[in-house]
Amino acid sequence: MKYTTAIFAAILFSFPIFGAKHDAKAQTEIKIPMETPPGHIKTRSAEAFKKALETISKGKYKVSIFPSAQLMMGKDEVPAVARGQVQMAVPTIGYVSNIEPAFKLLEVPMLFESYGSMEKVLNGSIGKGLLKKLEKKRVMATHFWYDGFVALWSKKPIKTVKDLKNLKIRVWPSEVLANSTKALGGSPTAIPGPEVFLALKTGVADGAWTTPPYGNLIKLYEVLNSVTKVNLFPFGYVVVVNPAWYKKQGAAGQKMIQAALAEAKAYNLREIRNAIESAYKNVAANGMKVIGFSKAERARWIKTLKPLYDGLDPEIKSMIKKIKN
Repeated sequence: MKYTTAIFAAILFSFPIFGAKHDAKAQTEIKIPMETPPGHIKTRSAEAFKKALETISKGKYKVSIFPSAQLMMGKDEVPAVARGQVQMAVPTIGYVSNIEPAFKLLEVPMLFESYGSMEKVLNGSIGKGLLKKLEKKRVMATHFWYDGFVALWSKKPIKTVKDLKNLKIRVWPSEVLANSTKALGGSPTAIPGPEVFLALKTGVADGAWTTPPYGNLIKLYEVLNSVTKVNLFPFGYVVVVNPAWYKKQGAAGQKMIQAALAEAKAYNLREIRNAIESAYKNVAANGMKVIGFSKAERARWIKTLKPLYDGLDPEIKSMIKKIKN
């Protein structure tokens, strides 16, 4: 009996040791924190990256995604990548613009009217210049991802700029968004993404700026009555990687990572258009009023926002001038 037990124990303990050595040699883990929940366009884009890289690398890389701020809050993602706490993250433009002001260009209200016009700019010298600026923050920026143009969700219908006066509107950490809300007559109230639904349900705010996919995903139609297609600016993200870790991957590893990132970018662009359309259809089906903008009303909002444009940083004004030319 003792002899059998001893043999069993020897066999039992031999396998984990062998397996641990094999796994450590074969796999490199990439941790990606996500503030967004499962099913959201950003989370799904990260999953597209995971699938592509794990397939291309034949298991050399293991991508671990932590949705719903399980690992950390969004504001902590860039510092975590810079420290090497995680290998990669996809923070919002708002968080990035707080540490690199040039990214506020992408939050200038009503600057872009379509993804086509925006992609033309971001794939050119302006976009490449923005990504390069993050090198001094000790992160490597590789791509822009999108989450739909920002809409205005509210308890009462907002059809004109006057309807926004004195309403408490949820914003995320973004100086430009807060100032835009003030210029339009509203009162900006900073609320993190995971807390938006409860804050609106309890009356902390009267409405919220967010995208159609996110507003639909967290079921804002259960606590609000309308959404206005303001298309304030394209809500987006920046893919950032720890440069020291990336360098250690060597030419072969870097090639695989870049190929997977390109697939994830293509997926994001393809899916975002479908996500916006289906989001508006679903919130309408759940009783929410979806309000469009006439060209005349859009022009009134732009005119109301003029003081904000005048107060932009000279570098931002210079980039806007290049875009319009």
